[in-house]
Amino acid sequence: MSDLADAIQYAVERALLQQGADWTLATVTATAGPAVDITTAAGPVAGVRRLQSYSAPAVGDTVLVTRNGAGTWIVLGALA
Repeated sequence: MSDLADAIQYAVERALLQQGADWTLATVTATAGPAVDITTAAGPVAGVRRLQSYSAPAVGDTVLVTRNGAGTWIVLGALA
């Protein structure tokens, strides 16, 4: 392939990854009301809303988080 075709393919793949929904594990770094700050493998994310069932977040919890195509994060809960 040409360099231009390679660059276009790379750009499309990267855009699709950024727009797709995703889930990952994270660590809680701070808590504040209905939101927590987390750190994922990709870096820190502040002010992430949590499900009501995750009622006692604590710094250091390993949590399951999801992100929709628009980039909105939600903490689903802590792992046992």
